[in-house]
Amino acid sequence: MTFKLEEEYFGQLDEKLTLVPLTYDKAFKRLFRTNLDILKDFLKDVIPLDIDKDCNIRLMDGELPKENMKEKGKIIDIYVVLDGKIYVDIEMNRSKFESVLERNIKYKDKLSSMLPESNEDFKAITSKKLYQLNLNAYPFEKVLDDIIVLYGLKTHKIYSSDECMVVKSLERYRDLYYNKGNKEKDVIWLTILTSRTFTELYELSNQILSKDKVKKLMEAAVSMSKDGFILHEWQKDKFDALVKYNEIEDAKREGKSLGIEEGKALGKAEGKAEGIKENTIKIARNMLNMKMSIKDISKATGLTEENIQRLNEKNIKD
Repeated sequence: MTFKLEEEYFGQLDEKLTLVPLTYDKAFKRLFRTNLDILKDFLKDVIPLDIDKDCNIRLMDGELPKENMKEKGKIIDIYVVLDGKIYVDIEMNRSKFESVLERNIKYKDKLSSMLPESNEDFKAITSKKLYQLNLNAYPFEKVLDDIIVLYGLKTHKIYSSDECMVVKSLERYRDLYYNKGNKEKDVIWLTILTSRTFTELYELSNQILSKDKVKKLMEAAVSMSKDGFILHEWQKDKFDALVKYNEIEDAKREGKSLGIEEGKALGKAEGKAEGIKENTIKIARNMLNMKMSIKDISKATGLTEENIQRLNEKNIKD
């Protein structure tokens, strides 16, 4: 079947092929690393950046400097520079943002340390900007939309906005598009990343991209969804995620079951102790009725003389 930019074609494709989600990091990297012109449009609309539409974009080395052997091989998702002065690190997060926040802050700080070049004066350094765009694909994300900068809690002053973390919850933007009717460019772009089918991806991208770029994007999406390596890694990740989920659920059930059993055991123990206590009091009352001394009753039952005295007073009243 010849590739066609038609909704009918992608509808037929959906019946034969599953779209590998663009939130899957390998698919996300493959799409944007090989289509920097599309990535530039994406960044300009989503952050947005103070750049010209014809500005230069260059892919940077995503390997972070190593401080120890444990960090060997750590590579950020996508790292680009626009017009030689605006640096953007893009991270696709499939875990809750709070769980990756510390890691991503470290990534940003390391990238910041790499910005100055040799023999570069202070003015050139301060003209550079660093953004870290956190695209959160976790479905139950609490941090929906935020910009994190260096901020003084006491002075209520922003001390640096040239380095910041931009946080976007993809499911929130999907909700804005489909349920709230928001059709702004950033909303469409972030909804594109959540596309479930080729038809949906085509319809969304057709709203904000030129025909030639739509064709490039769709060709890349179809190619990735046929790529044996991408498919294998995606299926493996899904399987690993399922195993992890089942382990967590099993641990929850085991913990709950253990808690119930411990509760029963504790209940039995408490019941038994309460029964012994009641029986001891009954014996002490019988001894009081036999006119035995409070001191002797205390020795026989283990109850304090004060407790026995109170029982005696209660007996007299009754």
